[in-house]
Amino acid sequence: MKMKKTICALSVGFAIALSGCNSEDSHSQKNVLIPESDLKASEFKNTIDRSGNPTAFRDLAHSHLEYIPMFDNGSWHGHTLDTTKDGSIALGSVSLLTEEYPHYMASRFDALTLAANGEPVKMMLTEAYSIAGALIQKYVGDEGLAAQLTMRFVEERTSVVNITIENPNNLELSATWSGSLMDNYYKNEDGYNKNKDGSVKTVIEAYPTYDRSIIETKDGIEVSFGAVRNSWSLLTSGDSKFRVTRSVSHDGETKIVPNAKTGSSSYSQYADLGSDSTVVINTAFTHVQDKAEQEREYAKLTELMQDPIQAMNKSALRWETYLDKALTNDKATDEQEFVAVKAIETLHSNWRGAAGAIAHSTVTPSVTAPYFSGNMTWPWDTWKQAYALAHFNPDLAMENIRTVFQYQVQADDVVRPWDKGYLLDVVTYNMPEERWNAQSDEYKENHPLATNGLNWNERNTKPSLAAWAVIEVYNALVTEHSREEEAKAWLEEMYPKLVAYHDWWKNNRDTNHNGIPEYGAAKDPIHTIMGDEIGSSEYLGDTSKDAMKFGVKTDAGTTWIGGIDEYNQVLDEGHATPANMNIPVKTAAGWESGRDNASAYGFIYDEQLQDYADKYHGGDLTAASKDWELRVTEVRDPSTKELNGYTIDQESVDQASYWYSDNLYLAEIAKILGKKDEAKHYTDFAAYTANYINECMFYDAKGGDDKYNASGFFYDIKIENVVPVVTEFNNETPINCAGKPIVERGKGSEGWSPLFNKAATQVNADAVKKHMVDGEFSFTMTPEFETDIALKIPLGTAGTYNPAYGGDIYWRGRVWLDQFYFGVRGLDNYGYNEEAKAIVDKLFANAEGLTKTTPIQENYNPETGEVMGANNFSWSAAHLYMLYNGFVGK
Repeated sequence: MKMKKTICALSVGFAIALSGCNSEDSHSQKNVLIPESDLKASEFKNTIDRSGNPTAFRDLAHSHLEYIPMFDNGSWHGHTLDTTKDGSIALGSVSLLTEEYPHYMASRFDALTLAANGEPVKMMLTEAYSIAGALIQKYVGDEGLAAQLTMRFVEERTSVVNITIENPNNLELSATWSGSLMDNYYKNEDGYNKNKDGSVKTVIEAYPTYDRSIIETKDGIEVSFGAVRNSWSLLTSGDSKFRVTRSVSHDGETKIVPNAKTGSSSYSQYADLGSDSTVVINTAFTHVQDKAEQEREYAKLTELMQDPIQAMNKSALRWETYLDKALTNDKATDEQEFVAVKAIETLHSNWRGAAGAIAHSTVTPSVTAPYFSGNMTWPWDTWKQAYALAHFNPDLAMENIRTVFQYQVQADDVVRPWDKGYLLDVVTYNMPEERWNAQSDEYKENHPLATNGLNWNERNTKPSLAAWAVIEVYNALVTEHSREEEAKAWLEEMYPKLVAYHDWWKNNRDTNHNGIPEYGAAKDPIHTIMGDEIGSSEYLGDTSKDAMKFGVKTDAGTTWIGGIDEYNQVLDEGHATPANMNIPVKTAAGWESGRDNASAYGFIYDEQLQDYADKYHGGDLTAASKDWELRVTEVRDPSTKELNGYTIDQESVDQASYWYSDNLYLAEIAKILGKKDEAKHYTDFAAYTANYINECMFYDAKGGDDKYNASGFFYDIKIENVVPVVTEFNNETPINCAGKPIVERGKGSEGWSPLFNKAATQVNADAVKKHMVDGEFSFTMTPEFETDIALKIPLGTAGTYNPAYGGDIYWRGRVWLDQFYFGVRGLDNYGYNEEAKAIVDKLFANAEGLTKTTPIQENYNPETGEVMGANNFSWSAAHLYMLYNGFVGK
């Protein structure tokens, strides 16, 4: 390919070398950036709009950052393009990730103002754009002066800005650098957050201990930040720093002006630049969060500043390699390729280097969404991210997976030894106190305040597509990256961990012992403790700590009750409806499914439940509630009878389908590793699971009454039958269904999971296809419409006839791109390629901003195509890349 030749030609003389390259290279000399025109990345400008100058520390729109910084290479700070035109040279904002949350440190920072022969010169911004891996700004001034600014990330904590000034008339140039920290605290669509007197609230008023001070260094400045332990918005250790290191030493005294009223500071520094025809200034920006990072990263700066251009060129070639590996679909349209590059950029923006409690690089859901940022890592997201990354950054894919398994529960776990093999729902920078107490003295010394973060979550796990992701990384290492030896070592590393996770599902989530696990919730204080202070240690003395907590909402508030028997009594007597109960175990079980508030688990709004009652139960709300209630079973140790967790009283068709695949992929891995008996065991288990799914979870009205319009689809089944304990699993194992399909709660995207996982029979898949392509997943079929109207984007998370459907409801209508991908891949698996391609075309045509500069979104409204949820969302990006790489044009 032509592009591979380009990379080879560019790589000579730099640390990154590709095989088969020429020995001569005009760009390998010191202090010369690889020309942008020589880069494949230059063909993809502004896939995401990265321009903007925020005016508040937390400048938000729709609950995420208003402006989209570029992050890369695992960085913990980001930059935007500048939009001001004051005659100085500078990027836009600097944004920081402070352990778990993003904010803007400054609207602009380290702006360079030029003077020629002692007179100020205005350098006017003429172009500002991004390419994959870089921000670029161009300027022109009087006297023939011109400049270009290029920013790239060269280390996990450091970016470098190169400013090259063309001075054809050899004017005597001087520079003044200046910057200030953000004053205003908070702004959103409603304006600034204000004090009672009407004044705009400042950062120091919001965080009185967040002392931000600027000091002079020999080659720039350094900002220090005071300790703040606000668990839901700002976390700093007291040792975090932001350092500016320039290749040009400043002259004279640095002017620093603190502002006691706002807690902000500003600075200015001066230097003579000389009269050369070309003046090059390289500036490194480094963000560290504790003493250990400071020692490690500051030590790198000395070597980096000896040749920052080489580091920038390595970064450019790193991106050329990503694009070379990723953009292999020559049948994709230009728009589809544009989206693929946007997806690759999104995944790399959400890449975080190891920090805090996390020992590996990882990928988070969204750097710009405060509730998904920092290095928060979920298993469900990771499987999908890694599957895509395997094709162009397999090392990051492996590290992302390792992050999830870092805290896999062992038999001697200090918190939950009964959950051996379990994967925690969220791991992040700050671990809870009981885990922190078990860490080394060195860890505690470096993270003395690391007990206040509340984003870490052990209440549930996520569906297991782990083996699906692991084997994809293996296959990519072998077939696309020629790393066969590492691929084998990867499987050897992961196989025992995957087996332990598989065994956990069988041992801790299969209460009727028929080989089909249920979703559920872990034993956790939030599920059992009575009282408001969940984060306190008061529960340690609570004798009712094993009593399942639930709340009944009334006009007077929520009444909290404890006990599984009490819960069943409330349901039996009809004292509450599913819509007016707060059940933490139910919430966690929804999270465990990966589809938080799906109708399958009994989630429905009050008004929707009343409408359902009117339609199917003559208005009887108590009778209607029986169809939507979620019963729970305690999981107890068979010997000690101690509580180990909970499961819901239904077997979920999506989990059964993932379970089928998990067994098949484990069999494949075992075979590669020469474990024949284990391979046969998992293959047999998969055959049994497929039989169970098709016999028990598919509903066929067989010409009878189908008042719910449910026939021809897969559903969860309610556990209500006593079934024999199954000890041997194979294709001949008799099938005893635990119950009947729960058709009352409508159709959801779980219904095509057997198609995605190839567990469905062709006959059943044919029936499901009709609902997906010709029915309520492609058309609005709700009663208020006299005629069916085609959805802008098909394959939402609930059918439009579902009683709990809403186009804007999180998991009961919105289009999530993982479920969308599972749907079109499932259709393709069963011979419906043309139908699937037509649905994909609708996504690219109608998803708001997808082929423009709008960030990739968490989800989309099926009726309007409107963006919804968090922006810059990783698993959406991952599945868009999957559509590009393995679907469109094929």
